[in-house]
Amino acid sequence: MRSERGFTLVEIMVTMVIFTLIGLASYTVLDQMSRTKSLSEESSERIEQLQFTWLLIQQDMRQAVPKPTRPNGLEVAQQLITNDERIIESQSGVLGFVRSGYDNPGLMLSRSELQPVVYRVQDNVLQRMTYPYVNDRSGEPVVQDLLEGVKSFQVRFYRSSQQSQSNQGIEAGWRTSWETPDDFPAAIELTINSEDYGEIRRRFLTGVEPAQTVKKEDDNNA
Repeated sequence: MRSERGFTLVEIMVTMVIFTLIGLASYTVLDQMSRTKSLSEESSERIEQLQFTWLLIQQDMRQAVPKPTRPNGLEVAQQLITNDERIIESQSGVLGFVRSGYDNPGLMLSRSELQPVVYRVQDNVLQRMTYPYVNDRSGEPVVQDLLEGVKSFQVRFYRSSQQSQSNQGIEAGWRTSWETPDDFPAAIELTINSEDYGEIRRRFLTGVEPAQTVKKEDDNNA
């Protein structure tokens, strides 16, 4: 007779412990991989938001025009570009101007191809606001969220020594506000303080010649 020997209780328990440890290790590795993938996707999405924001601002800057507006629908405001938070509500910094290139195929719509654009911060989100009409603010603006986690949004303007004759008495260089009427800065500096990337600063040429502002208004009044 051949005797048959089975597993002892201790051997079974040791085997169960080993399989449990293997299972726990596998779960930890999979969970870490899942977390890493999620963080990577979130980081990639934030980078895309930042890149898209700068691209959109750059396009708007290239199409900026020195156009007087009528914010209240009556009086013409000769302030062609502004970062005055008293005019436009913002939690931290603001930039407002008029751009061209607002699509109106065949001029079928009852508006021009000019469009007021405002950049502001609400609830730590940098937003882009646009209006359908240059001289009418009665309608609701279109608000587009661009970048989250924005602590502050600061604007500076550069005035060259070649600005229009009416402003020759103003010192050339960078300034924190633009209060000269009938004039447009040669360049604009934007500084975004972000929770993810810290302080980011970029400068944009406006592409508007200083003499264009006064000349266009003189032509319109002729």
